[in-house]
Amino acid sequence: IHTNGLLAEIHTGHHSTIQYCDFSPQNHLAVVALSQCCVELWNMDSCLKVADCRGHLSWVHCVMFSPDGSSFLTSSDDQTIRLWETKKVCKNSAIVLKQEIDVVFQENEVMVLAADNIKRLQLINGKTGQIDYLTEAQVSCCCLSPYLQYIAFGGEDGAIEILELLNNRIFQSRIGHKKTVRHIQFTDDGKTLISSSDDSSIQVWNWQSEEYVFLQAHQETVKDFKLLKNSKLLSWSFDGTVKVWSIITGRIEKDFVCHQDTVLSCDISPDATKFSSTSADKTAKIWSFDLLSPLHELRGHRGCVRCSVFSVDSTLLATGDDNGEIRIWNVSNGELLHLCAPISVEEGAATHGGWVTDLCFSPDSKMLVSAGGYLKWWNVVTGESSQTFYTNGTYLKKIHVSPDFKTYVTVDNL
Repeated sequence: IHTNGLLAEIHTGHHSTIQYCDFSPQNHLAVVALSQCCVELWNMDSCLKVADCRGHLSWVHCVMFSPDGSSFLTSSDDQTIRLWETKKVCKNSAIVLKQEIDVVFQENEVMVLAADNIKRLQLINGKTGQIDYLTEAQVSCCCLSPYLQYIAFGGEDGAIEILELLNNRIFQSRIGHKKTVRHIQFTDDGKTLISSSDDSSIQVWNWQSEEYVFLQAHQETVKDFKLLKNSKLLSWSFDGTVKVWSIITGRIEKDFVCHQDTVLSCDISPDATKFSSTSADKTAKIWSFDLLSPLHELRGHRGCVRCSVFSVDSTLLATGDDNGEIRIWNVSNGELLHLCAPISVEEGAATHGGWVTDLCFSPDSKMLVSAGGYLKWWNVVTGESSQTFYTNGTYLKKIHVSPDFKTYVTVDNL
């Protein structure tokens, strides 16, 4: 080190923690381990990412180049160590879809909107496989309007654009957020667009009248939000709180201090009387909208509780954690009904299929599908596994399920 000047700086594309990194002077590459199961390879001369190395099922904690830079090792909480060949990794980083997708099930059609890693927005017909390339932009999130007339997408610069599908032209645009837009959703009538950002704000934009209001009270990044009835919205954040807002006035109507750590997910009971919260503090809670203290605190998970979902009849709650376990609870009394452990293996092998990232009950509340390292269907009555579907890749971030529980859409890490 001859000077104290900054030579290069990179910004990873994932909203996750950098766990470890290593540098190879031979080829001027940096390998970066991320908490979201991913490893990135960067060229430090150009400050460009040259490869995504996917395959680990849990947090990657350590990476190291060989002395000549021709290969590197990665180690993960999934109890595996992987050896990568640098040249092959760079060569094989082809076009892949990002995992922030939107899906609309309409009659016999399945339409999927997804961004890829070379800045294109793709509209995919799930029945025929036909792909329409809509626009080129630095897309961080996207959504479809209810009747497939418009799409909306947010960018890393805080901008939001609405594209009319009929003629593939930008219909409206607005720069409202100061940082990357993370989530975006149309209201049921398609007239209002709601977005959340790394700047800790939520924007409610009536894009037809060009009126907008900001929901600002979270102290840290908004993790996500859900629409409620009567022009209300539920949001949760890295600050440990859940808030209920009026999207008309922008005012907070309820403020729940839920967890000491990040709130990772929330779900709303179909009868609209309760909501769930899950957290990195390894707990889940069931709340009434009428009370500021929880009805039940659900303990027993050994990892971050990443997802939760109510059954259609509002009597059950399923929660999934980073240890690969799913628990099914009685909503009325908080009793644990079933512990669903994905895999039973011999000592020394991996003990689970990675994080449980998403859950969905069947319409009759008798079946549960889970996403994570693979897709798995569970018998809710017995708590036993009934079927497993192994995708080509792993780390299934979210699953979209048709109303009849017969069609499933997800994106793996390949």
